[in-house]
Amino acid sequence: MNYQRILVLTELEVDPHVTFNAIRRFAPSATQVIVIAHRPTHPFAWRAPTDLNEAEERQQEELRAAAQRAAAVVEMAPSPELTADALSDAVTAGAIDLVVVGFPATLALVGLAAAVRKRTAASVLVVRPPLDASAGDGGIRLLCVGLSARGQRALVKFLQEHASPSDRAVMLSSPILSPQNPGETHEVLGITAEIDLSKGRRMRELLGPPARPDIDLVVLPRFPPIILLGVQSGPALLILPPLESGPSEWQRAIDVPELVDDGAIIQARLEYALGIGRRTPIANQEVAFVREGKIVSRATTREGEVELPSGLGNSLGVFRTTGKEAADPLTRVETGVAVLCAGSRPIILFDAETEKEQLPLIAGAAWADAVGVRVRRDHSCASLRTKLHTAGLPPYVIDAGTVLGEGDASDVFELVDAVRLARVATRMRAAGFPIAAIVYRGVHEPATQDLAALRPEQLAALPAAPTAARGRASLAERLNATTGGEPIEGNRIEVELDNLKARTWLLAAINGSRKRVHFQVYMALDDDVGRPVEAALAAAEARGVTVRVLVDSLHGLHGSFGLHNPLLERLSSRPGVELRVSKPITHPPSLEELKQRDHRKLAIVDGKLALVGGRNLSHEYYTGFGEVPLTVAVPWRTVPWLDAGARVEGPAVAALEHSFLGAWTDAGGSPFDVEVPAPAAAATARVVVHRGLRDAHTLEAYLALIETARSHLYVANTFPLLLEIQHALLRALRRGVRVRMLFGNFTPKHGDECFKGPFAAGRSAAMSLVHSRLDPLVAAGGECYEFVVRRQPAWDPAVGDVRPHVHAKVMSADGRVCTVGSANFDVTAGYWENELILVIEDEAMARAVEARFDELISGSARVDPNDPEWRRRAEHRQWMRYWPEVLSI
Repeated sequence: MNYQRILVLTELEVDPHVTFNAIRRFAPSATQVIVIAHRPTHPFAWRAPTDLNEAEERQQEELRAAAQRAAAVVEMAPSPELTADALSDAVTAGAIDLVVVGFPATLALVGLAAAVRKRTAASVLVVRPPLDASAGDGGIRLLCVGLSARGQRALVKFLQEHASPSDRAVMLSSPILSPQNPGETHEVLGITAEIDLSKGRRMRELLGPPARPDIDLVVLPRFPPIILLGVQSGPALLILPPLESGPSEWQRAIDVPELVDDGAIIQARLEYALGIGRRTPIANQEVAFVREGKIVSRATTREGEVELPSGLGNSLGVFRTTGKEAADPLTRVETGVAVLCAGSRPIILFDAETEKEQLPLIAGAAWADAVGVRVRRDHSCASLRTKLHTAGLPPYVIDAGTVLGEGDASDVFELVDAVRLARVATRMRAAGFPIAAIVYRGVHEPATQDLAALRPEQLAALPAAPTAARGRASLAERLNATTGGEPIEGNRIEVELDNLKARTWLLAAINGSRKRVHFQVYMALDDDVGRPVEAALAAAEARGVTVRVLVDSLHGLHGSFGLHNPLLERLSSRPGVELRVSKPITHPPSLEELKQRDHRKLAIVDGKLALVGGRNLSHEYYTGFGEVPLTVAVPWRTVPWLDAGARVEGPAVAALEHSFLGAWTDAGGSPFDVEVPAPAAAATARVVVHRGLRDAHTLEAYLALIETARSHLYVANTFPLLLEIQHALLRALRRGVRVRMLFGNFTPKHGDECFKGPFAAGRSAAMSLVHSRLDPLVAAGGECYEFVVRRQPAWDPAVGDVRPHVHAKVMSADGRVCTVGSANFDVTAGYWENELILVIEDEAMARAVEARFDELISGSARVDPNDPEWRRRAEHRQWMRYWPEVLSI
């Protein structure tokens, strides 16, 4: 059944599991549960035990835990006094479609539910044990009792809207559902459930104890007297709302932001207008769009969003069709929206949550059209339009998440909202919209390209801006517009996914240095890899080479919280080695200080050779799989990881060195000159640098590759996919692009067992979040492979095959362009940390990278979407789509 917003009436001092098992069984699509826990008044309040509050808190936590297994969003509302008026108002305001009376159903709670049903459009579910929480075939066994024509129509309406093909409905004999051919019933009435007619059964037999084993749920169009007698066993009871009362599900008010026509497709989002906090999307409903009295497009929502063809006009009416034709579509229109198309008049995008006192400053820029952007979905577009209209601004509100394709974006934190607003402007400008400026809120000024980022009070000083060129559609133009990296020709580039080769490259480069070595990492350990690199740097310093080493202070364990890294201390003691640490923390840190770190990894020798990739300085990054004598007893950090890097010669080295220079001076180092080396070969590359909380350049580069891919995509990474990247990959699959993804395990495994070691359990648990972001790709036909290294001669035979961590950050599209660098595909890399990637626009190099992918995939294990165990775990992981953004890893 399709109930999604549920209000539960229950007592505090009862076992909640029967109630919430019933919700999981009968309302599997529930997105929100509001629990009103009735707190009985103590008969002798003055003698109440002192630990009463503690007991209530414990009971509330038990209720919350049970509720969270039924829906991702749970609200608790303890209440000593319940009235029908207050509950009816709450049901109407919250667009509640199902009121549940928890077990045991007291007469008082049943009476309240009956009163609420008369005043609202909500159904009532009365829970009674025993309950089979998971039927074998997944369907619900219904008994539908309609003893009048009105009741029969109510039951037909219920079956049309809520019954699925796997359900089985036993019906009392009725003229509406008694054709000679049962298949005709389905065709005429549009009911997909199996229907079995039943005659002559008495009401007490149907509803009362003992419970019937072949009935899960009795559906009734009205409250029968037997409920009021307090029968506490038998099938659960669903009482439908009166047929003539209140709006039905599809008649609830809807809210739609303005549409943006980028010349290719139009993304639209539909939400319920009423709600508290984040908007609730209208899921899995067909929607019609009307122009000039005719339906010009139809689409079915997916998590509240639909894709429409370009060129539908400048304004559209919208209504939910309920699957039926309308004689006059205009009579069905529920709301209207404007369609924004690129023109010649400049546009200013501003955060629609800007304080109302500052809105007149935006309205004063008469030379441009002002368009509000809903950056967070905490308010309806209708309410924001009213606010803008009152301030004298055009009542146009677009939705940032829709333009960017973020979906619900539950993993994106408010601190990055200014960056997201800038990204909306950049996307629209790349599609030909003449965006002149953005007006942002928040602490940090976002980086922008070819447009201004201003506070409201700065807008008056902005001169009229020229219009933008139209139609940047190619990959190269998209990268130019969104990444801040220009194409650099004349380079020789090699890409590796081989730890031994990477270590050989690094040591050879340092040992061959003559003038200077610049070395930057996120982490560095005093181990069997760190010490040889230290020795090579020391030898370079001894022969007069200038050595500059830059490490993130927090993750390099040096300079923050009083920590000292022995390897770095030894290096810094040498007179020709200058060590800098970025952003040391010496006080209780803020969230920004903890997450906005420098994640870049880079080595540059003599300004002519650069090594860029994802490796830190420690054993697991630079040791080959066949070099380590693994046994089942070794700690997990002994197991090598799969990582990737590139060796670069030519003019792109100067751009990479400028990245190091910026980080070096930010850390307090003195500036130095950077020279552009001569061309070394013919490869073209871009150096894309991302500054955390200022831009999203590396994220935009990844999205550009995904959204322009036409044939295939290869992706390697094990971090939780940013939802925006996940949605872009899903869209690629829908347009026929083959997606192949290689992932690993945070805690490496031998067979199905994890290697032991510090934090192994926590790292293994974090893999559930990674898998939850892969589940939709697997279900949509994406090829997801768990990386496997077959047994090596140096390993103990008991180890068998190993499933290591995949720390590589690599993407390749259509055999024409590939990326490698430090930026994962998660929210931390996308928005928070400083990152660096190399975008290589060279077909020979991309094909070589894809060939290497094929080698790695050939020995790996593909996730089977039909594997019962994977599907079971995927179902249990669904709640992780709401993983709090502040906890993202």
